[in-house]
Amino acid sequence: MQSRPFVEEHDKMFRRYEYWLKGIDNGVMDEPAVSVHVEGSREAVTGAQWPRKDVEHRPLYLRPRRALSPEPEPTGAEYAAPDGFYQAPLTVTDKVEILSWSTAPFTEPTEMIGQGAAHLFAEIDQPDTNFILRLWDEAPGGARQLITTAYLKASHRELDEERTTEGDPYHPHTRAVPVEPGRIEEYVLRVYPFGATFLPGHKLVVELSNDEPPADAHNALLPPDAFHLPVGRPVTHRIYRDAAHPSRIVLPFTRTVPSS
Repeated sequence: MQSRPFVEEHDKMFRRYEYWLKGIDNGVMDEPAVSVHVEGSREAVTGAQWPRKDVEHRPLYLRPRRALSPEPEPTGAEYAAPDGFYQAPLTVTDKVEILSWSTAPFTEPTEMIGQGAAHLFAEIDQPDTNFILRLWDEAPGGARQLITTAYLKASHRELDEERTTEGDPYHPHTRAVPVEPGRIEEYVLRVYPFGATFLPGHKLVVELSNDEPPADAHNALLPPDAFHLPVGRPVTHRIYRDAAHPSRIVLPFTRTVPSS
């Protein structure tokens, strides 16, 4: 059974086709230009444009003990040692290593609508790797809902500075630039557009890997060709999140928090 938001958007799409292709004046152009289904609150939010103007991009910093915080880490790398993981090729293992960080439980409904960015200060021991992020809404009982994702191949880290804005990085992807092993680089991932309200008691969980699990609750719903090309060599990753390397997730918080 299709969800109501899917059915409504499907209907609007056909009505737009009727208007533009058949010239049928069905009133679709009088409706809001943008309609977003918001996970969590399960509300439909409309607007005149995308992204919405009433969004404030704010950072959540990666902190020790796998925490996400609005405040950056005040100490240096000698006290806030980097998180890390070693990923063997999927030709020799089925296990995908994952790092995760989470917020404290939200105390009030917190809405985010738009796209974002992840700034990761990382060191790898190979010329290339993948950075794959998943953002989850985790309920008090442990149930999780995937909110959005972000992907970047390390060798494609170059940014178009003129087209990049806060919360919306732009990668030209015109060439591959190998990484110097052992060097700390800042990688900026584009977080795909999403709409979500985190309810009281829920947490935002951010997961990082360099490959996608062959099978899990999310991937079971995807077609077999939906995966990104896995890394074919073993890679050690170190994610720095100290005062000199403020790794963070920049997310689109709406300025007005809806009442519960």
